[in-house]
Amino acid sequence: MKNLIGILLLSLFALASCHDDENGTLSPSNVDVDWYVIKDNPNDELDHLIYEIYSKYKVPVYYNDTIGREYRGLDANGDSIIYYKTLMLGYSIEQNVTSMKYTLSEQRQDILEGVKFLEEYVIPFQQKGMKPRCFLLVEDLIFSSDQIDLYYGMSGAVVSRVAELKEMTREDKEAFGLRIRGSEWAHALVNNYSKELEYFYGLSSVVGEDGKVTDMHLQDVQQSSSSLFPWKDKKYYGFLSVDEEGEKYVMFQGFVKYYRCPTENADLLDFVMEVLKDDWDVFQAEYSDCPIILDKYEYLKKLMESVRDELVEKNN
Repeated sequence: MKNLIGILLLSLFALASCHDDENGTLSPSNVDVDWYVIKDNPNDELDHLIYEIYSKYKVPVYYNDTIGREYRGLDANGDSIIYYKTLMLGYSIEQNVTSMKYTLSEQRQDILEGVKFLEEYVIPFQQKGMKPRCFLLVEDLIFSSDQIDLYYGMSGAVVSRVAELKEMTREDKEAFGLRIRGSEWAHALVNNYSKELEYFYGLSSVVGEDGKVTDMHLQDVQQSSSSLFPWKDKKYYGFLSVDEEGEKYVMFQGFVKYYRCPTENADLLDFVMEVLKDDWDVFQAEYSDCPIILDKYEYLKKLMESVRDELVEKNN
């Protein structure tokens, strides 16, 4: 397992600012470095495909988090000073970056499957101006003790599960690709339109007999007489998924069924993905008896349409 900031491995991508002289030693270029430029390696199928994707879409794809090195002269002892550029992905809408760990894959065939997946299911469909700075493909990805498959940060996206891709069906890959693209939209909305999202989140609130309004995000709904909220399906509260569900012990009642409503971020991502599917008729038919869900969908769709051009300008 490797820490996000602790990996100093030589990148397989040699960048323009670090070049070899006739004796095979690094020479300083004395120019500003664009670390995200991909160089071609026509003799390697994996590296050449990555270069072709970069040439067509200007999106770098990495499988090593150290993406370059640069010679910066000699120290007082006459030893070479080498600067290593390591990806620093910042924070995401989900977690603090310090809690993230991942393992780089050593299986080139798995990595190749990951690159092909991005080429077919993700990169061609990304919203202009909202593509991540880069993609990093890894073997596994963990927040605290939770294993996840996607992390979207300010300067790039980490995509896990590369070893599983060869076993996925086309439908599985389409769903995974949609989650990646949806995360880009959710990330942009949270960071630029938090005020506008307050109304969206507020639609999943309940009003008690005392007139108190309660936001249902992360609230527990349980099948017991002591439950604060009616035991009804998540759709009743305007949610498409739950954070967790199962049984819990309630004093004097024993074990009862319960579910925890999703976080605001997970709720937003669920609806962003539905909007990106762009199939209102199917969605409306499935949730015809769920007015809150339909209201949230329609509001978010209008919001995304209204800010699309502005987001493109902000991110270009």
